[in-house]
Amino acid sequence: LKATDADEGEFGRVWYRILHGNHGNNFRIHVSNGLLMRGPRPLDRERNSSHVLVVEAYNHDLGPMRSSVKVMVYVEDVNDEAPVFTQQQYSRLGLRETAGIGTSVLVVQATDRDTGAGGLVNYHILSGAEGKFEVDESTGLIVTMDHLDYETKTSYLMNVSATDQAPPFNQGFCSVYVTLLNELDEAVQFSNASYEAAIMENLALGTEIVRVQAFSIDNLNQITYRFDTYTSTQAKALFKIDAITGVITVKGLVDREKGDFYTLTVVADDGGPKVDSTVVYITVLDENDNSPRFDFTSDSVVSVPEDCPVGQRMATVKAQDPDASSNGQVVFSLASGNIAGAFEIITTNDSIGEVFVARPLDREELDHYVLKVVASDRGTPPRKKDHLLQVTILDVNDNPPVIESPFGYNVSVNENVGGGTAVVQVRATDRDIGINSVLSYYITEGNEDVTFRMDRISGEIATRPAPPDRERQSFYHLVVTVEDEGTPTLSVSDGAATGREG
Repeated sequence: LKATDADEGEFGRVWYRILHGNHGNNFRIHVSNGLLMRGPRPLDRERNSSHVLVVEAYNHDLGPMRSSVKVMVYVEDVNDEAPVFTQQQYSRLGLRETAGIGTSVLVVQATDRDTGAGGLVNYHILSGAEGKFEVDESTGLIVTMDHLDYETKTSYLMNVSATDQAPPFNQGFCSVYVTLLNELDEAVQFSNASYEAAIMENLALGTEIVRVQAFSIDNLNQITYRFDTYTSTQAKALFKIDAITGVITVKGLVDREKGDFYTLTVVADDGGPKVDSTVVYITVLDENDNSPRFDFTSDSVVSVPEDCPVGQRMATVKAQDPDASSNGQVVFSLASGNIAGAFEIITTNDSIGEVFVARPLDREELDHYVLKVVASDRGTPPRKKDHLLQVTILDVNDNPPVIESPFGYNVSVNENVGGGTAVVQVRATDRDIGINSVLSYYITEGNEDVTFRMDRISGEIATRPAPPDRERQSFYHLVVTVEDEGTPTLSVSDGAATGREG
């Protein structure tokens, strides 16, 4: 600053001083030459960008002669300020894990009190984003740039910088904390792709068969279990599943003979969009709970000729057992009625019993058998069923007639008796029956003069109308033959009558 004084000498000397405006002692002035200079304290444009100084020129401290002038000092900016964020930590809590790419998360903001390029700020994520987030370098808007997954990572802590755009490029820093909100976006999964169980039939109601188990990574809702619509009605009638525990139990009568294998499809659902299913295979094992059943085609009444050869099959019975394995294999036996072991039964194909003649038969000894056929399975203990087989022994003409008097008959008859006079009656029997026991009587020798006649049916010998004549013949030896009507015919002959005329 330059001030002049027209006086001379002591009164013309000019001194300078700052009267007002130098509150922070930021300036000083040379008292004699008026050079305005920086003071001992640094300038700070951000605190005060201009200063109004009142500088006085004077001759003497107490003299009245003085003059003052305003000096405007403008402080130019130097990039000496670092960006400062509005918060040291920004938080976004509960960001949906299903948020799409480009979803806005939050805005970070930093200010720089410098001007120009030194006050312009660019933002960068330094760490912690893991490729999931990015920040707009101009606006500070943080957005998603990849799909999020709560089950992989539940939170992110990012370090963000703000850098001004002039040397020395000052930086400020903040942290951004983002937590994810768990959502039902994961599929429910069963522990096993399939389950198998083998159970005995006739299990008590409520018996536990198998437990299925599923899990969800989300783990937000209770998982519930149910049979799907494709599970058969028959299976649903026999089994039920606890919706909460996944335990499958018996709810109906399990009968292997009605079904030995069931497939149950179980669905696990946690209320989310992705359910899972598994298949439960149940095999029903056999229990010996069925007795053999005789088939209606089994012989119940048969007739066998008494000359049937030994080893000849004479009857067949059939029985079925719906049980499985040895429980369903049938063996036959004769429990009673097989007098003297006349028959034997042999089992074939575990279901057929063939009855054979084991010993020669004789109707005359026994003409009827009632065989008790027992069908037993091979279970432990075995189950049995009885069947009656009536066997009638048919007669064969194997017995000849037998004359009651094996030594013949001795009779006397008066000569000149009238014709038709009974002399004797020959009697014979035949153990056969039917036509085989019908007998006919004949005089086959000794009646050459036809003195006698014999009734073919009754066996009675009588005189003919011409009476016997003692003087002509006093003794007759008649041979009588008795034959049956069987095929072939059997007969017997005997000296049936010896007569002397008196």
